Amino acid sequence: MNKLHFLVDQCTPPFLAAALRQGAAGIDVLQVGDAGVPPLGTPDPDLLIAADASARVFITKDRRTMPGHLIDHYAAGNHTAGVMLMRNNFALSVYVQKIVNYWTTTTADDWVDRMVYIP
Repeated sequence: MNKLHFLVDQCTPPFLAAALRQGAAGIDVLQVGDAGVPPLGTPDPDLLIAADASARVFITKDRRTMPGHLIDHYAAGNHTAGVMLMRNNFALSVYVQKIVNYWTTTTADDWVDRMVYIP
């Protein structure tokens, strides 16, 4: 099964990536600013391109502008490995549980050009 890989946006809680790694052994999660991924301050449209190029589902809390960036991204003929938009006011454990559930029950093919709100 082709497992999901994740890129966590800089606007998410900084401890989300660490919590995901603790919540599931073997999960592949990088945070914007980590080695090998775009640096902090990278514009959202460039993050979408980078996430797709590295086959990573992009996790963000930017519900205000990200849907518009996605429309532009797709209109330009680009694709995504998937995007998860985090809703407000949920405990960290709720986000971790939902993301780990997706990681264990879906494949990368299930997420191509898909956007969901979590939880």
